[in-house]
Amino acid sequence: MKARWKLVVVLAAASGLCAFFLLRSDGSEQKALEETRRAVRQQGFKIDLSEFNFSASAEFRARTAALTFAGPHLRRPPTPEGTPELMMPVGSNAARVIWQQFKLASSYSGEDVWPALRESLNENRAEMDAACAAALSGPIRFDLNANAGNAMLLPHLASLKNLMQMLANRAVLELHDGNKSAAWTNLLAASRLVTAYDPEPAEVSHLVRYSCATAAFNIAWETLQAAGWTDEQLEQLQREWESVDFFKGLPETAAFKRASMVATCQLERQQPISRPVVALSDVIHSPRSTWYGLTEYWRLLRYRQHGTYEDEKALLLHYRDRELELRRAVRSPTWTEMRQLSGVTNMIPFQSKYPSRMQTMMNMKQIALAGMLYAQGQGQSWLGRAADAEARRRLIVTAIALKRYHVRHGSYPNSLQELVPELLKYPPSDFVDGKPLRYCLTDDGHFVLYSVGLDCVDNGGEMPRRGPGRFRYPGPSRSGTPQGTDLVWPRPASTADVEMFHREQIKAQAERADRDEDVQAEAQWRRTAARQAGVEKLLTAKPKVRSAEPSFRGRPLSEALRNENTPATNKTTVDELLTLRQVATGEEPETVMFEAPVN
Repeated sequence: MKARWKLVVVLAAASGLCAFFLLRSDGSEQKALEETRRAVRQQGFKIDLSEFNFSASAEFRARTAALTFAGPHLRRPPTPEGTPELMMPVGSNAARVIWQQFKLASSYSGEDVWPALRESLNENRAEMDAACAAALSGPIRFDLNANAGNAMLLPHLASLKNLMQMLANRAVLELHDGNKSAAWTNLLAASRLVTAYDPEPAEVSHLVRYSCATAAFNIAWETLQAAGWTDEQLEQLQREWESVDFFKGLPETAAFKRASMVATCQLERQQPISRPVVALSDVIHSPRSTWYGLTEYWRLLRYRQHGTYEDEKALLLHYRDRELELRRAVRSPTWTEMRQLSGVTNMIPFQSKYPSRMQTMMNMKQIALAGMLYAQGQGQSWLGRAADAEARRRLIVTAIALKRYHVRHGSYPNSLQELVPELLKYPPSDFVDGKPLRYCLTDDGHFVLYSVGLDCVDNGGEMPRRGPGRFRYPGPSRSGTPQGTDLVWPRPASTADVEMFHREQIKAQAERADRDEDVQAEAQWRRTAARQAGVEKLLTAKPKVRSAEPSFRGRPLSEALRNENTPATNKTTVDELLTLRQVATGEEPETVMFEAPVN
């Protein structure tokens, strides 16, 4: 008991000493923070949320209301196969035109997908028509509360992705049904979700825009495989994609993140800290738990008094450097030059020397961003996603110009140089390496146009292929494009190409079924061999000989267990009674039966 009282006294003394040093502050951290704030502001960087304004006018709010209402309220196709896969590769540089398929068989049930898709979209026609009209009516900007900082809600992002998918479904269905005018309206609306959208300075918002750009790329390819588009229609679509700047506003994301984290640090200093209630009885009976409670309180107090100031200063400098890196990156003329810069291909996380809720929040956000990048299959860098979107933009613009050339001249040009200056101001170049986009005419009167992709390796226009036995995805590459492939605007697959693809699918499925059957048979025989080995071990085991037989209710145990109806001698020992005996059934070795001669 004396030792416990000594511990209580030591604990009280240590508590007082720690409190003295924690509460004592010379103000050096606050002074250093104020000096850093002045310096960063003098350098022209924003540091407060009050410097940002994401509000939108009534016209913008009315327009975006139709978009955000349509997104979550639309009835989606009931099954995954109800969403057609656009621009599906069927060869190294060819893709199947999905809307030309008379019957679009489900990969699961084999049933035709078109009727179910038509029924689903007809139920949403009024909402979709309103969304198309809103997208075509002007710029798209959402009304947001910048003062919320890290807590700013972005519910419209899910709506945009959902709406883009539904517009893609509508475009291909209208083409399949021969409603070309409606299909073109849906293509323009889908394109406007990319070209007219002014994303707020949040990384996830830009990522959603890049994802929509990929979807719009596929919709444009499908739509441009149809004939009969006028030069005026194509020119309008070309202007839309020529107006896009995917790098504009990227440095502002670091500025907003800096102001948001500064506000978080300031809010942390305002949060109340519950004082620990220490009862003498608790100290006496559980000094260790009391010590843990006090140390946690001291840790929070120390972070309040010192850590928040140090973190705020470090965050100001950290995101100043990230903004400078983004400014340098967006000035790069090619991805080849951009990816050599610091912070482009790998995120540089902020690391505090204090464990805190703020650090945990930042870690969770970084993990979520990395997960979103991985889910999109585009590597580890959101700047890489921006470069991918820019490469696709240049492909779309060039493909539209080629289509316009065909409308005017009845054939495609022999080289891209012939598009200048009639349809393009400058020869189209690949954003990845700065060289001209790769272009070649095909024997069937079409063309293949491609960028080398973010791995910067020319694979001859090889596009990623999917389907049974044709997986070309070894996993996301660091650069963003699947290794060994290019970013391709493919030629439309011919009937022979599609038939060959189907034959390859059937063959691959048969080979896979054979492999699965062989694996299952091999596993079955392994189990059978193991079972037979166990049987052999049982049969060859010798009965255990006991030196003394146990008794049960004053009788030898063998007498209690003996089955009087068992043929042959009943003078068996306990071990013999408990030893299994094989019974021949004729089903050996698949089935082996044993019995024990016990009552």
